[in-house]
Amino acid sequence: MGRNKLIKPGGNKNKINLLTKLLISYLLVLLFPVMIIVLYYYPYSAEVVKEKEMDWNAHITEQFMTSMDTFTRYVYNLPFELVQNREFRLYQAEESDYQRVLIANEMKKYNATDAFIYNTLLYVRSTGYLFSKTGSAYSVQDMGKPGVGFYYESWPHNDLIETLNTLDSPVVRPVEGVLVPGHNRVRMLTFLQPLPVGGTSSPGVVMIMVREDTILRMMRSVSEAYKGDFFIFDAQGQPLVASNEALVQSSGDLPQLVSRLGKDSGSFRDTSIGTSSGASPGSSLGSTQGSSSGIHRINGVSYLVSYSVSDKNGWKYVSLLPVSESLQGLRTIQLNTILLVGGILLLEVIVIYVSIRKNYHPIKRLVEFAAGLLETEERGPMNEIEAIRYTLSGLSAVNSRLDEEVKETLPIMRDNMLLELVNGHFLSGEQMQREATKVGVSLDGARLAVAVISCDSETEETNLVLLYCKNRESQLPEGVQGYFFKSNYHHEIVFVCSHGEDFSVQAYLALLQEELQVRSGWKTIIGIGEPGEAVRAEGHSQPKGARRTSGQDQPELTCTYILDPNSAHVSYLQALRTVEQLRLRYTSPILSFAEIEMSPSGTVSYFAELLQSLELAILKNEATLVESLIERIVCYLSSEGLPPHMLRSVYLNTASVIFNGLQRFRHDDQSLLRLTDAAFQPRYTLEQMTGILQESGAKLCEMIRETLPKGRTASREDILAVIEDKGMDPNCSLQLMADHFGMSVSNFSHHFKKEMGQNFKEYIDRLRIQRSIQLLRESEETLEGIAAQVGFTNTSSFIRSFKKIVGTTPGQYRTTHRS
Repeated sequence: MGRNKLIKPGGNKNKINLLTKLLISYLLVLLFPVMIIVLYYYPYSAEVVKEKEMDWNAHITEQFMTSMDTFTRYVYNLPFELVQNREFRLYQAEESDYQRVLIANEMKKYNATDAFIYNTLLYVRSTGYLFSKTGSAYSVQDMGKPGVGFYYESWPHNDLIETLNTLDSPVVRPVEGVLVPGHNRVRMLTFLQPLPVGGTSSPGVVMIMVREDTILRMMRSVSEAYKGDFFIFDAQGQPLVASNEALVQSSGDLPQLVSRLGKDSGSFRDTSIGTSSGASPGSSLGSTQGSSSGIHRINGVSYLVSYSVSDKNGWKYVSLLPVSESLQGLRTIQLNTILLVGGILLLEVIVIYVSIRKNYHPIKRLVEFAAGLLETEERGPMNEIEAIRYTLSGLSAVNSRLDEEVKETLPIMRDNMLLELVNGHFLSGEQMQREATKVGVSLDGARLAVAVISCDSETEETNLVLLYCKNRESQLPEGVQGYFFKSNYHHEIVFVCSHGEDFSVQAYLALLQEELQVRSGWKTIIGIGEPGEAVRAEGHSQPKGARRTSGQDQPELTCTYILDPNSAHVSYLQALRTVEQLRLRYTSPILSFAEIEMSPSGTVSYFAELLQSLELAILKNEATLVESLIERIVCYLSSEGLPPHMLRSVYLNTASVIFNGLQRFRHDDQSLLRLTDAAFQPRYTLEQMTGILQESGAKLCEMIRETLPKGRTASREDILAVIEDKGMDPNCSLQLMADHFGMSVSNFSHHFKKEMGQNFKEYIDRLRIQRSIQLLRESEETLEGIAAQVGFTNTSSFIRSFKKIVGTTPGQYRTTHRS
């Protein structure tokens, strides 16, 4: 008894020591990765994130600088184009209304060349007027009158006049407030360049205005996820454009930083300026020439700063991103990770201690338990390593399946499936139903119609209209399933509706359209395609919630509809055509395809003949005929008989022919390439289409006339001499005469009528008939012989022309006037 009492404490002590050793071993295994995280990951994770953010910040800045360089290239090239334009004659400009009209009309040709420029003003010093690219003209005094000209609030009018009259080198004015005609205040970035740049005795100045919000939109379009601010400084460090103007005006820290970076942009380190002194310098980051990134303090706040200098104009581009903005998420994750790891360690200590006390083989038991959760009956026994591997792979597979199911339930998957439906990507109704079931779409009505809602607004407002419409999906009548989603075009919303025969899609959408107009002021036009009928399929199914208890239970008879995907595609195309009808010829805010009047097919053949004649006239370099055919096509476009869905097709085909002709003469003209790109933009009105055709056609005719060789002199005496020599020749024709004088047929015909007072055929026919009258009186020659002598190819045409001019036949005339 006593010996047992002595041995028992020792046994307990050995048992406790063993449990302690096992507990310590397990804790060391758990603490090892934790120590790696604490000692290695946390100290360097912030630096890695900083470097990645700096690289991204520098990339965004350089991308924005490249976009600005691309758009401002035309700004700096425009003065050279104006000087090269021989129609301006700037050095010979006179103070006259006629001269001002000529310059104003010429400036209108530059109206559609660049969406980056708000307005271009050509100041001609000899006239004292500024000519806008819209065709308007302003005197220098108008620029000092708010509401009349372009009134600069911070630029005194006298200084403006002095600058326009004495400018000899390019100047860029920072963004400032400008009252444009009509008292609308717009913030503008202004470029002033003398004509010609770098020359002497400048005849004028080009004044180019760019809206600040245009540049700001370009800043934001570089990256939607970027939350920093952009700034542009000129080569002297003067701020030109700022997305956060308050940061520039609050102190001189930012201009000082830009000045210092401009002196040494090769090495760029973490530094601090301003009121705070607690920033620690970082490591040097390599940079390319003219660009760099780093961390700086401005007004006591740390920013990731990226700095780039354009090699085009010396402008300095700076982007600022608060360090707290980029690192706050990392620090939060680090703190949460520490708390989570601490909680896990505490829980593991408790679990391990309890498990070891109850079982000396806890790992094996845990592995067997985990393997039993996922292991199938077909698998044989596994050791601990195989069980852990199998368990992890099973969990990974389950996790992947769950991720796929979650993604398939996302709204974007639903919209993509509906977009594929209306675009005709599904081959069968069964395939469509399988995909629809995955994304929660139900289209089991007797009919299916597609409508297109076109918003006359920007993309942001279209998204608000889409959000409003999506909220209305749950309020559809019973038995109607409808879905709104974004089309391929940013301004259009598609509505797919499955319904019964008694539901009116047009009435429902008209009510929705009225709500959008009344509640939020959103204007829309809606085109509705013809509804397609689904195929009816009858079958048996068990009643919902019922249980089979005996063979006497009867299944419920149900009726379902299988949709033909092609009918949805056809309805969508009809809706698009109906919207195009409303956009070009607005008759009502909502229209169905059945209400469109079909046009006769003869209009297509008439246009094909016109287009073929235009191509032939361009190849033959007949400018007058080209002008006439373009005017006929413009009249054809404007006619009421042409259906609107054909307008754009006619316009695109005609524009292609004209621009192909322009490319023959100036294939490397950059302004022509920009005009061609602008001509093929979507959503032009009828007036814009006809204006582009007329302007480009006039330019083509001008090029044709410039390239044609100068013809020989064709005075009245020269023409009469040629007719005297060849007038009685049957081969004497208008083409022969035009070739003789080096003119085109149309030009010579116009010149002949101007010189002789009548057209060529009338003149030559009268001359030949006069000669035949002489032969009829003085000779016994037959009519066939006389016709051949005076240039007629056959007797019938001779008799016909003789009777038309003299009033009687040649035989009757010979009988009456025989001498």
